[in-house]
Amino acid sequence: MTVLDEMDRKILDVLQADGRITNLELAERIGLSSAPCMRRVRTLEETGVIKSYVALVDAARVGLGFDVIVEVRLKQQTRESFARFEKKVTGLPEVVECCMIAGDWDYSLRVVSSDLARYQSFILDRLMHPDSDIASYRTTIILRKIKSTTKIDSSLF
Repeated sequence: MTVLDEMDRKILDVLQADGRITNLELAERIGLSSAPCMRRVRTLEETGVIKSYVALVDAARVGLGFDVIVEVRLKQQTRESFARFEKKVTGLPEVVECCMIAGDWDYSLRVVSSDLARYQSFILDRLMHPDSDIASYRTTIILRKIKSTTKIDSSLF
């Protein structure tokens, strides 16, 4: 775990809101000169606190407005079954998030698609193939997102 001071937290808050901000603008916003600000950002990158910089795409605006949660239970809960499933699911572009979970289900997936028919094709043709490790699955259709963020508030760390 990396120990962060107040200045690191300010940097992270600003960069999570605007990853394209220049170092000069960032330094001005947090009240630091440019060179020390750049050193801090590089340290946050090198230690893995900042994993990457991305452009967030609005799935609905590119025709992928059908958003679902799929809970998956495997036939067997073995390391081999988990590894096979995880390898398969990482190669499916419709799956934008996959989490191993505790409880009645083994995994929770977030899947995007253009519509119900394409989602059904994804399930039947790509996820649930004959040699699949999946015993059962349950789909929950997301009607409306109330909160969806990539930001981790600095008050939490």
